[in-house]
Amino acid sequence: MIKFIAYIALFIHHLAFSEGLSGSNVSTVMLNNGLKIIIKTDRRAPVFISQLWYKVGASDEFQPITGISHMLEHMMFKGSRDYKSGEFSRIIARNGGDENAFTSKDYTVYYQKMHQSKLELAIKMEADRMRHLSFSDTELTKERQVVIEERRLRVEDNPNAKVYENLRLISFDSKGAYHAPIIGFQADIENYHLSDLRHWYETYYAPNNATLVVVGDVDPERVIEYATRYFGGYKANPNIDDNKNRPSIALNKQSRMLKLKAELPFYTISFHVPSLATINSENKAYQLEMLAHILDNGLSKALMRNQQIVSGISVGYRLYDKFDTLFTISFVPVQGISSQNILQMIKIQVRELIEKPHLIEAELRRTKVQLEADFIFEQDQISTQSYYLGMLSSVGLKTDKLLNYVAKMNQVSTRDVANVAEQYLDFDMLNYVELIPQGTK
Repeated sequence: MIKFIAYIALFIHHLAFSEGLSGSNVSTVMLNNGLKIIIKTDRRAPVFISQLWYKVGASDEFQPITGISHMLEHMMFKGSRDYKSGEFSRIIARNGGDENAFTSKDYTVYYQKMHQSKLELAIKMEADRMRHLSFSDTELTKERQVVIEERRLRVEDNPNAKVYENLRLISFDSKGAYHAPIIGFQADIENYHLSDLRHWYETYYAPNNATLVVVGDVDPERVIEYATRYFGGYKANPNIDDNKNRPSIALNKQSRMLKLKAELPFYTISFHVPSLATINSENKAYQLEMLAHILDNGLSKALMRNQQIVSGISVGYRLYDKFDTLFTISFVPVQGISSQNILQMIKIQVRELIEKPHLIEAELRRTKVQLEADFIFEQDQISTQSYYLGMLSSVGLKTDKLLNYVAKMNQVSTRDVANVAEQYLDFDMLNYVELIPQGTK
């Protein structure tokens, strides 16, 4: 009884608040050191996924340390106070689990998916490397070569990836977010010092810059107990720069032509648009999301299937970026068709949508049905559920946005789609990158 009372006292001391999401099985708790904990119960299978989200990524970086968040992600598997290099992964595998990590523009994430009985193990091990990572020049030398090879495969030998990288370079000023590639520039990767990684780690890998997300067949009180036990003693870092004064800085009317070894030409254009996190009226963000889906389907039908002037076309919009983002249209011209002719046809299609929104009524209905079906199927996976909860929290959005997505998309009208197209798709201000193939020999 004495031990139980002592634990309750410790538990109350470490908790800052607890709240639930109305109408859902999601609860949120914050420890006094700033660690946010999001728990969603899903008892269909005796498994859970535990994810630790750090609010740091490429948007926080600048030269000469671009890609450092991604490099640190690699180093997080190279040993800590309690575990030797590679031992973290071996223990997870030995206990029947699956683990990995990924870095994005706005966050870095580490996760384990395991049987429900292994919950404490996952949280204990993840907590250890939050504050007790080992730093080794030998391991950095090894991982530097791994990342250089990764960049070669993903970017240097991938012409389309080079196009998108250059689109960001010309669309965002280097003084703000979203200019630097997630993997970093080659010259920066080759020249990191161990002290750079240590500083990045000690600055950003703190409880008040992290969110622990646990989804699955778990007892929420047990999750909080383990998180309090293993994370609760860590101190917050009051000096974290959360990037509020370093948003993305738009550049307009920029262009770049790339001559690369490639089999096919490729062309992409971008327009600056707000995200859900930055827009004044959130309904417009969902309208932009719908515009992307409508244009993706409409341009594919008009230019690829009917007119057959492109062999591929896609439209993209990142609803959940932390800062103002890009609305993109990319296409592969059919041989003998100039990119400028295709761009002119895209302008005509967009103008028709703006002036005659009733023509997309049937497409809008189909898109809404498809989006709702996709959302339902996605939520069948605990990994998808946890991803959206962690991602929303990490970019500064409330987690109820996960539940509201379908309702918000269903509210979008044809006139809404036309209005945001007219407001944001200004072809006189676009940026573009054109890939001119030089053959593959």
